[in-house]
Amino acid sequence: MRILLLNYEFPPVGGGAATASAQIARHLARRGVQVVVLTSHFRGLPRREPRDGYLVYRVPAGRRHIDRCSVPEMGAYMLGAAGPALRLARAFRPDLMHVFFGMPTGPVGLLVNRVLGVPYLLSLRGGDVPGFMADELARMHQLTMPLTRRIWARAGALVANSPRLHQLALSVVPERTVELVPNGVDLEMFRPAAPRPEGASVRLLFVGRLVRQKGLVYLLQSLAQLDPAIRGQVELELVGSGPDEESLRTLAGELGIAAQVHFAGWVAREAIVAHYQQADVFVLPSLDEGMPNVVLEAIACARPIVATDLPGNRELVRGGENGFLVPRADSAALTAALDGLITDAALRRRMGAASRALAECYSWANVAGRYLALSEEIVAVRRPRSEASKQVAL
Repeated sequence: MRILLLNYEFPPVGGGAATASAQIARHLARRGVQVVVLTSHFRGLPRREPRDGYLVYRVPAGRRHIDRCSVPEMGAYMLGAAGPALRLARAFRPDLMHVFFGMPTGPVGLLVNRVLGVPYLLSLRGGDVPGFMADELARMHQLTMPLTRRIWARAGALVANSPRLHQLALSVVPERTVELVPNGVDLEMFRPAAPRPEGASVRLLFVGRLVRQKGLVYLLQSLAQLDPAIRGQVELELVGSGPDEESLRTLAGELGIAAQVHFAGWVAREAIVAHYQQADVFVLPSLDEGMPNVVLEAIACARPIVATDLPGNRELVRGGENGFLVPRADSAALTAALDGLITDAALRRRMGAASRALAECYSWANVAGRYLALSEEIVAVRRPRSEASKQVAL
């Protein structure tokens, strides 16, 4: 089988969906699938690159930040990828396209489908689903709904990566079947490390974009609300960057916890494991999420989790077993959960072990296998092409 994978972000550019697409491409290639990826260019990266058994092509999109993308930059990818996607599809002759994000990648897949008839599987990731982050994205979803419906209607399969997205997608297209395929984790890369020494300060870790959606205001407030004797034993590391960084720094100062909060900035993929391994507790206070890759990575590193009670998190955080779930935007509840873990090293060790055991169920190999099965179903209903078995050199 030949698959053309489209995603406007791809490692080292982007977040969780970029990681997912790279892992799926790698594991599909291991199964003998020919994979070509078309994504956005970023300064310093080659325009054409062989990686892990597949090829990556990058098109100009004017992207300025490695960890986030503006709406105009998304539009630039749509325009910049249209011609190259058609040329690649004509040369590569894919059996199927795997399209990540209904927006902004979906229109590129729709164009290739309309012009060349190549079917596509659409992987819904979060902000591309109407109803997700409703306070911030409602207007955009309203404006793009007509195009979104066309893109979803032409997809051979719709796939959501969390129960929350699955429910939202069904509310948009109740007449369609929406598959649920969770995110995965690289169990070889993300693994436990030796326990930190007894008596050391307790390290809390957050990994993600510094934006309102992540609920970091409530995390800082919860740290400030800890008993002073306990708070003195705690450090908080925020790994990531984003538009809210300066306001969060200001808030930490106003709350009197600036000395305990470390802003690590954006960290390259190959270096992120050490941050998980050097932490004692992973915290994700998001206001909305799909199925967070960062939680999967943290549980694979045997870390107890404190996260907001969202459908995607419920899959990965079993309350009382490997961590605690707390209500959204509730700093007092977050404080109570953190207090229990900060003051009980044995509880941290027990929950950490439970996290790793749970992570074993979420290998990327299994996820890629699910996507391959869906791809084969889509291709099977189409008329076989006479030269489908030929190798194609690009």
